[in-house]
Amino acid sequence: MTTASRPMWYAAHHDNHKTCWKCEAPVPNVDLHCDNEDCGAIQPVPSDINFFRLLHVGKGPNHDEPTFDVDTKALRMKFLRLQQKAHPDSYSQASKHEYSLAQTQSSVINKAYNTLLDPLVRAHYMLSLKGKQVSESESLQDPELLMDVMEFREELEEAETEEDVARLKKVNDEKYREAVQHISGAFGKGDYELAKEYTVQLQYWARIRRVIIDWSPGKRVEIQH
Repeated sequence: MTTASRPMWYAAHHDNHKTCWKCEAPVPNVDLHCDNEDCGAIQPVPSDINFFRLLHVGKGPNHDEPTFDVDTKALRMKFLRLQQKAHPDSYSQASKHEYSLAQTQSSVINKAYNTLLDPLVRAHYMLSLKGKQVSESESLQDPELLMDVMEFREELEEAETEEDVARLKKVNDEKYREAVQHISGAFGKGDYELAKEYTVQLQYWARIRRVIIDWSPGKRVEIQH
């Protein structure tokens, strides 16, 4: 049967399911364990699994629709529950196949959690779902903002005390929050080009944040632009 000739019921009951390796029951692609009560075997993770669906924090009836405004408390709770079930230590006495599946699941769950927890990484992920990539070396297009970054770097280089750096940190934290808000608004409107533009900005404020954390008197300040 060709893809084009498949009836809707076929797609609903086959394309979105996999077969349990142990009991051969149909299992939804996104499920990490077989829901057959007599089985419950741990399952392989699809390479293209939706992180929002996996952690149950997306919008829509299936919780798979990307949203930038993630409930981080709910995200944390779901992460802990999934990791408890998939942690390799729980499969130390199981077969090599099951232990290997647990290792993979645990790794994917960790990646999904860290991706959706961090606003910058979350923005990168959401843009990638729309076929848009933002490289780490991407430059700011706004000359005025670029000047702000350069001036900020100079102030960090000239900082002599922790009080000086604390003041700069406060300013940078506000810039970071503003960029996050702009990204949220852009995604909310479905304007992915604008979301990409603000994501590039957020990358700069995130870099400055890391430099501030690593600051020490006399140490050279390096912020790519």
